[in-house]
Amino acid sequence: MVESRSTPAEISSATAAEKSAGKRAGDVMSSAVEARSLIEDIIGPVSIGTKLKTVLPFVANATGLTPRRIRGLWSGEARAILHEEISALRRAREEAIHARNLETRARLAHRCATVAVDLEGPDF
Repeated sequence: MVESRSTPAEISSATAAEKSAGKRAGDVMSSAVEARSLIEDIIGPVSIGTKLKTVLPFVANATGLTPRRIRGLWSGEARAILHEEISALRRAREEAIHARNLETRARLAHRCATVAVDLEGPDF
């Protein structure tokens, strides 16, 4: 009976190849999943019960895509997703997040000003 032994170099080479293959498989996101995720990010937080018919046209306006195309991307009906469409969704997501950040900063500044006025109230 012949026993085979691997050298440390062979073991580390095999381990590195397995890790590399695992990273590539785990890091890949399908374009359909990415498109839906981007649409969710563009929409942002909405109240419970908000209809998709009211928010998907907002996404269409933000991206320059048609409302029907956005609905197809959202529902996973699109057979192919063009690079330009993903790029438009990514750009619109960045703009939407930036706009929400600006709104949040403005609200916080208003609250800080309100608290400062309350603290400076009349002296008794």
